[in-house]
Amino acid sequence: MEIVTLERGRTRASIAPEAGGRLLQLEIEDRGRWLRLLRAPRDRERALAEPTRWGSFPMAPWPNRIDGGRFVWRGRVYEVPVQHGRHALHGRGCFQPWTVERASATACRIAVTFDAGWPFGGGAVQEFRMLDDGIALRMEIHADGEAFPAGCGWHPWFWRDVRPGHDVRLLVDAERWYETDDEIPTGWLKAALGEHDLRRYAALGSRRLDACYRAPRGRLRIGWGDVELTMEQSPNATHAVVYTPPEAVCVEPQTCAIDAFNLEAQGIAGAGMAVVAPGHPLVATTTWRWRIGR
Repeated sequence: MEIVTLERGRTRASIAPEAGGRLLQLEIEDRGRWLRLLRAPRDRERALAEPTRWGSFPMAPWPNRIDGGRFVWRGRVYEVPVQHGRHALHGRGCFQPWTVERASATACRIAVTFDAGWPFGGGAVQEFRMLDDGIALRMEIHADGEAFPAGCGWHPWFWRDVRPGHDVRLLVDAERWYETDDEIPTGWLKAALGEHDLRRYAALGSRRLDACYRAPRGRLRIGWGDVELTMEQSPNATHAVVYTPPEAVCVEPQTCAIDAFNLEAQGIAGAGMAVVAPGHPLVATTTWRWRIGR
């Protein structure tokens, strides 16, 4: 498996284009040693067999789930492959090999053409650019023929024990999250109260969340003791999913809600679905910066 290594200042990234175009690892330098931020199984075969459980992968041309793998677009029903129970999951890009278009010591650009699992054709481009204290990520979704509905996002799996002995803290300054039934939004929004309230940068504790937050304000923040990572998005990244299984913490900036295509077809406003047409791509960015200490 080809690995593209990028490094600048005190930040190092490993990109695995063939493994779904993902950020394999993000490392930060701390007093002469490298701290790994992303969950990455040592067993390569296991990793490739679980493409949605490690690293940080692109979600394109839709993020998270589509109800039953079916959606309505301009009066017609379309079907896409299901991988998660009865639902389609995380688009097509993370299941396909990407091609390196160009690379240097501090940046690279990779691309993919969507496979037959996406009925409209088209493809995506990702750019990775290193910073002294982080990484800038850019994603584009392009149409090569007819227009289609689209969304995109990033799905990082952060280790919980970057600083052993310190619980993870999260800040997602959002007032509302989507009520779900069978992991699919009902269209109703609920107040971010109780265990879903992530506005105080408090320790995560034993909370097991799988929630899509609408319109988070400012930067998303993750803290492990004296280590902190902030995530700043382009204005069209209007949603964030927080998933907290026992082994990791996933904070996922994305341009639309879970099942946004169907929410749009139901007339539910604000779900964030974009329309991509030839010459009019969907473009989104996120910049992750870290610091150690105060």
